[in-house]
Amino acid sequence: MIKLNLPEKPEELTDEVEQQLIAEYKADKKPVWRKKYIIDLLLKMSNNKCAFSEQELNSQSAYMEVEHFKPKSLYEDNVVRWGNLLPVCKKCNVTKGDWDVDQRPIVNPLIDYPCNHLFVRSFRFYKKDEKGQNTIAAVALNDRNHFVTARLKIGICIGDNLKACFKNLKNDLGNSIEECKTLSMIKRRLKDCGSKKPYSAVLSTYILYELPEYKEMERFLKDHDLWDDEFQEIKKNLSFCALP
Repeated sequence: MIKLNLPEKPEELTDEVEQQLIAEYKADKKPVWRKKYIIDLLLKMSNNKCAFSEQELNSQSAYMEVEHFKPKSLYEDNVVRWGNLLPVCKKCNVTKGDWDVDQRPIVNPLIDYPCNHLFVRSFRFYKKDEKGQNTIAAVALNDRNHFVTARLKIGICIGDNLKACFKNLKNDLGNSIEECKTLSMIKRRLKDCGSKKPYSAVLSTYILYELPEYKEMERFLKDHDLWDDEFQEIKKNLSFCALP
């Protein structure tokens, strides 16, 4: 989970339209939030990821569902309220269900900084406070079958690739062509853990804080004047995502 920025609400969702949709929902409980202009903007906001688990949406059967942060069963007037809608995977949506966030607060990625409430170790989430504990339970962040195994496989693969690249870089030092290829590969692997990619909070934490070879590689790059502005921007993005 990472902090998300709420865009301006769709121009189609005027105050008048919002009231019409609320009335329609109250009358027959139809999914009035399933509007293309709502769904498209929510997916863009989250880079096509679940706002809670960061699972990639609309791929491998992980189809996007619209989550009501304040549940629609308890807060009907918020059924299309901009800022109450989140793009999520089915697992998070079903698990959260009618969880009343006013009674048992959880992290709202549109408002809260997850790093204040959660930390990650070995591809699993842990609480820093009660809100963090509630969040882990409410959306099943540590479900092994849905999330943990996938995060682990991707993280280990990226880590192994980075270790191999670092070994090649030391061997290629001075060979400008091979050195450039290896540096580009390292940047691509690091970007695979960034905010636009699935599971960025967990993967960024693993690379920056749990993979010993990363710190060694960063020192090597700086010592040999290979650490450039692009590397710095990549690290800045990973640091934003990470939950140490």
